[in-house]
Amino acid sequence: MKLYYAQATCSFAPHVALREAGLPFTLVRYDMAARTLEGGGSLEGINEKGYVPVLELDDGQRLTEVAVILQYVADLRPEARLAPPAGTMERYRLQEWLNFVATEIHKIYWPLFHDGSDAEKAGARAALGRRFGWVERRLGVGPFLMGETFTVADCYLLTVLNWTRAAGIDLATWPGLVDYRKRLSERPAVRAARETEGLVRRG
Repeated sequence: MKLYYAQATCSFAPHVALREAGLPFTLVRYDMAARTLEGGGSLEGINEKGYVPVLELDDGQRLTEVAVILQYVADLRPEARLAPPAGTMERYRLQEWLNFVATEIHKIYWPLFHDGSDAEKAGARAALGRRFGWVERRLGVGPFLMGETFTVADCYLLTVLNWTRAAGIDLATWPGLVDYRKRLSERPAVRAARETEGLVRRG
């Protein structure tokens, strides 16, 4: 498999999931500044929607959208327990989390990173604050979103929490989320993904 990614974007979530699942894969980096893929070519030639992540399967098919790719990866290696079995209520709970993160957190960042007006940026930060407060309350003292088991929903939430500094949001307002991010950041798969993407601070 091949994962098309861009540094520190939502493609970080499937990058972590692939490592957590222990699946073989290669990475192709998309340079957002130059708008080119590693090795040449355009992203639109891989995904006509023009964004990452894209997971290219061994038979040449391609999957897009974070929540879909995450579940696909989890289902390839069920023994890793990155997602509950399909058809169970727990699987629907996982999908509930994935959709919430996608629509109520991920997308709300848009004006903060894409030249939104001051009013739009203020509104986005306020909305994110409300969502973070709700997630912190739901998380409670549990280690992960689904309780005692790390799942692909955690891959996604960690990814969007990592954007708070760049967005001008002080995550310390939600100490439970600070602890959660620290816990997840210590996982070997997360550390490996950060190192590979060049996200580890030096010195």
